[in-house]
Amino acid sequence: MLRYYIASPCYLGLKVSRFFSQAPSGFRILLFHNVEVGEAVKFEKLVEYVAHHHGILNPVEAGIRLANGVLGEPPSRSWRAPCLFSFDDGFISNLQIVAPILERYGAKGLFFSCPGLTALSGNAQREAIARNVFKGHINPSSLNPGQRLMTWEELSELRARGHMIGCHGMNHLRLAELDDSQLENEIVTAGDLMDERLSQVTDWYAYAFGDIGSIHDKALQKIASRYQFCRSGIRGLNDTSVRPMTVWTDSLAPGAPLSYQKLVLEGGLDFQYSAARDQLQKMAKYK
Repeated sequence: MLRYYIASPCYLGLKVSRFFSQAPSGFRILLFHNVEVGEAVKFEKLVEYVAHHHGILNPVEAGIRLANGVLGEPPSRSWRAPCLFSFDDGFISNLQIVAPILERYGAKGLFFSCPGLTALSGNAQREAIARNVFKGHINPSSLNPGQRLMTWEELSELRARGHMIGCHGMNHLRLAELDDSQLENEIVTAGDLMDERLSQVTDWYAYAFGDIGSIHDKALQKIASRYQFCRSGIRGLNDTSVRPMTVWTDSLAPGAPLSYQKLVLEGGLDFQYSAARDQLQKMAKYK
């Protein structure tokens, strides 16, 4: 991909442009979905790099920072902010591949699942994943075994190992397309169900698809009435300007070249999302 080829010169230019600049205080949340068996080695190399050069936050630490508005000390002139690892959709690979890797580095992740899809199995679940998660762009039969979703028991095991489980909507629907009753089910009922099945208080919500076109004021206000934090899919450093309902996230592919991953980790793509961040902040003016 072109973006991977130009990552190295872009990263070099970024380092030069920031040489005399003071790095801001804050942290990043890294977003992944399914991690294939063939991607495990590269994913572990990324975790190792982040652990050694940035530092890894756990979900509890990130929540405390967001709740108190204390985002941490400036990460130094290198702009290497600490990172929280986050995973969407609840694929079984999160338990089988991701969790053991994180745990080898003493890290805990933030995993978002969809209780309505968790309750399905077999062909019904594959059809729902293809329709709701992949928006019909793939055939249910093309999903590999690692793309099934964790069961309630497996989510409970992940939680028992010290990881945090958040809500990704009841059925992974685009909130901007839903009416009031559908929003209630996708946001509030979903969180209440997770509380009941996992014996927890679900504080985190990540809205499906994560872009600015997938959310609106009414949906964000509904999220704010039920959850403590809302994680978007919009890139950015979670600095002193961030609000609990507008938490930024940097999406990364496990198999991407390290040069591209470094560019993302140090904010090289943040400028492209400034308008979306401003728009979401305006939606969250009440929270």
